[in-house]
Amino acid sequence: MVIGYIKEEKQNKKLFKRIEIRNFDNNYIIIIHDKNSNKVKQKLSKYIIKLNIDSLVFSRELDNSFKDEICMILQKKVKILNGKKLMELMEFDIVKYIFDKTDRKMKDEEIYIVFKKDDKLNLNFLQPFIDNFRVINIVTNDVEKLTNIQNNLLADEGILISVSNNKKKALKRAKYILNVNLTKAELEKYKINRDAIIINIKENVMYDNIGFDGININYFSIECPDEYMEQFETIGDNFDIVKMYESRLIYDALQRAGQLNDNMYKKIKQDNIKITGLIGKNGYISDEELQKIHNINLDKMRKLV
Repeated sequence: MVIGYIKEEKQNKKLFKRIEIRNFDNNYIIIIHDKNSNKVKQKLSKYIIKLNIDSLVFSRELDNSFKDEICMILQKKVKILNGKKLMELMEFDIVKYIFDKTDRKMKDEEIYIVFKKDDKLNLNFLQPFIDNFRVINIVTNDVEKLTNIQNNLLADEGILISVSNNKKKALKRAKYILNVNLTKAELEKYKINRDAIIINIKENVMYDNIGFDGININYFSIECPDEYMEQFETIGDNFDIVKMYESRLIYDALQRAGQLNDNMYKKIKQDNIKITGLIGKNGYISDEELQKIHNINLDKMRKLV
């Protein structure tokens, strides 16, 4: 794996290069000086191919239409590291963060986990939710794949797992929804509790059907140890920390084992990575917003009793 870190800097008047390339730990830092130039975009794309770069991290000022144009030129020949792999690995930690902020115990609650059929999806990700929640509601079009797991786990005392794909009823009362891989169009086919907290893992989804007053979580922020922050500062100070840590995590995993594996989560724990915030459409989601949504759903449950 070869990573290219793409950033923009002001042109040094003594230099006439529009693109500079620096080596960094067997990877590359590529600096551009005129992001609006089509020649720069074309030349950058050629460098990416020439240097055998297969993964890219864009700095904040380039993570927009510039990134999209480069992807169009490259025609998906490289992978864009966008923080979503780290979200996937830390999905249980994200849910735990929400419960910690609302001072709730998972053992008292239900969670709804939504995903579509995907042969690459490893269902082992369900285990920490099964171990910690009172009820697991799985909503999927891949009901057959869940049958064996459901039968095995129902035999364990105290564990209740339901599997459904009823678009009118499955998420109607859901307070906490983990959307693993559904797109916005796919999620909108379901009738969803208007005050749900939706955590979108692989896709950025803004569920905004009429009457929805809940929360969409599409990203998060983290805290890294100083040793990582020093590395990141060497590359540049305008990169998103989640994406930077994800790039190091994947790079190190591939260097050690030649493939991504379950040890990546162990590495996250060893590095003591902490979630510091959740991000939605309008930026950071406050603790007060999370608590407000929880209280609304709690009042609903009381009225049903």
